[in-house]
Amino acid sequence: MKKVEFVHIKSELSGYGPMKGKKYTFEGAEEAIRARLEDGWDFCGYIPLDTRGVGDVETISLIFQRDP
Repeated sequence: MKKVEFVHIKSELSGYGPMKGKKYTFEGAEEAIRARLEDGWDFCGYIPLDTRGVGDVETISLIFQRDP
């Protein structure tokens, strides 16, 4: 059975966007994926965990798996 690992990344305010006035980004997501790939994990995707009242995604869970 494959090992599965989840990494939660929370969005952070990073400036202002054109429509809603605020811009949020998932800082560190690419670095987290790269580090896991270099360690032998496969990136499987992500799922949104938390959303704001206006529907914007607040937290995502990155999904990784590998053979034991």
